[in-house]
Amino acid sequence: MPLESTIKVDKKTTLYIWEVREELAVLEEETPLTPEQKESYNAISNERAKKNFLATRLLLTQLGHAPNSLHYNAYGKPFLKGKDFISISHSFDKVVVMISNKPVGVDIEKKREKILRIAHKFTQWNYRSANYSIHNIIQKLTMTWCAKEVGFKIHNKPTLTLNDVRVKDFFPNDKETDIKIGNTMYKVFFILIEDFVLGYCKANK
Repeated sequence: MPLESTIKVDKKTTLYIWEVREELAVLEEETPLTPEQKESYNAISNERAKKNFLATRLLLTQLGHAPNSLHYNAYGKPFLKGKDFISISHSFDKVVVMISNKPVGVDIEKKREKILRIAHKFTQWNYRSANYSIHNIIQKLTMTWCAKEVGFKIHNKPTLTLNDVRVKDFFPNDKETDIKIGNTMYKVFFILIEDFVLGYCKANK
């Protein structure tokens, strides 16, 4: 599986970005799974979801983690055995894994016009009155969605919703913004990759 990019955020935090090109049969042959993981895998019906499931675990194996090192809590948050923290995201053929010594959150989303139809559900920004091109409107909305997803992942509160994550206003070409959840502030960074937006965050403590 081709490693598209490795980004060293700091000495103890790394982003791994892959593009999944393999056929499902190839991934099934190459990915070691525990009995519990096989049971979870067999319950998935969507082919893309199956690929993402296998790709994530294959990539962790390639990074030196044992098949049983990845597990999830009751709310679907991933954990690695040991001291490291992990966050995982996938969109279409992109898979992103972020590993750090502190809690992290990562999200990758493809920029699509459909986000215009759901914008009112996650932001109060009135894009219709914005003096931006449609490209920049879609990009900013996708960045806002990513920032909220990142906050949801890093804050790790089961009752949290996307509307509880407040995003500081920013311009479509900005590389970072701030989010606030309750009394806690986080810095979210953005990376634009082809038709995708990647957002990530690392806890200060």
